[in-house]
This record gives sequence, C-alpha cells and structure tokens, in this order.
Amino acid sequence: MRAPVVGRRAPSPTGLWSGLVLGVALGAGWGILARVFMRLVSTSPEFSWAGTLLIVGLSALLGAGIGLVAGARAAGRTRWWRLAPVPGLFLFASPGMVLLPGAVGVALAASVRRVWLRALLCVAGLGVTLAPALGSEDGEPVLRSAAVWAGVGLVVVATVLLGLGFHVWWRRWTPAAGGGGSPAAGHDEAVAQQAAA
Repeated sequence: MRAPVVGRRAPSPTGLWSGLVLGVALGAGWGILARVFMRLVSTSPEFSWAGTLLIVGLSALLGAGIGLVAGARAAGRTRWWRLAPVPGLFLFASPGMVLLPGAVGVALAASVRRVWLRALLCVAGLGVTLAPALGSEDGEPVLRSAAVWAGVGLVVVATVLLGLGFHVWWRRWTPAAGGGGSPAAGHDEAVAQQAAA
C-alpha cells in the first residue's frame, strides 16, 4: 500500500474567484468615488451616463485585475498573474492620469520602512497630483466653496486607495504558507515522494 503523498498542494481556484469578485466591487466603488470628486472639483461640471459608466467600468476592470493578483498570490499561483491589471490601465488614458503620481507615491511609501521616507513619498506624490486640481486659470481662488474642498478631500482619498491597490499589485510575490509557487513544483515533489515510497 502506498503512503499518502505529502507535499505542496495544487493552487486553489477559490482564491482567484474571491479576489476577482472583491476586486470588481472595490474597483467599481472607487470609480463611483472618482466620478463624485470629478463633479465636485470641476469648474464646469457635466454629467453623462456614457462617461460615468465608462469610468466605473474601467475602474472595475482595473480592480478585477488587482483582485486577481491578490488571489493568485494567496493561492500560490505563478507570477504571470501579475499581468492581469494591465487592461485596466486604460483608465489613465484620460485626465485620470493626473492621479498616477500620487498613487505611485503612496504605493512606494507602503513599500518602505522608514517613516520619514514614507511621508516624503506621499507628500511629493500627492502634491504633484493636487497641483492641477488646485490650479486656477482666471486668477480666482480655486477652493472657493465647501463642495470644492470636499472634492479635493475625495481626490486625496481616491489617490491613497489607488496607491494601496498598486502596492497590492507590485509587492513582493511569496508563495502562500503550505502552498506551492507553481503546480509543476508540487507535481515534481509528489512524484519524487512516490518513487521513494
């Protein structure tokens, strides 16, 4: 009678599905938040269902990709899953690209240990992100109403959340405890143990 094979388990699909569902929900929620701050900080706000659905849809797509990365990492799958968020980057092929410096600053800050460097990266990134939002074309103060102040606050919140999402996407890939880095590695170890039995 053969001894049971004890080794690395095959990657679980449940981590991918739960990551996907959570990512879509968080991404869509982020898109709604982005649409609200756009309405509040704009000097000539306009609303269209097509534009709103495009923003929310692309945000959900980016969130789905980041969720798949988180699920694949937790399930011990291959690092190729890190490419999943790439289609969602179309979100930044528009004025949304103004959020990138702040988001990258927050993502980098989440990766370092020194508090002063974290603060510097966050302040620098958020400063570059907020500069266009606070710019004035006609010389009048931009922060002229409570609604605009609230919009700027939401820009900061959205940028920080986006940066934390980027950190989940970029952070070091380590196999889950008890899980293998790839199905092939687990299979090779199982075959070696069977041969030894």
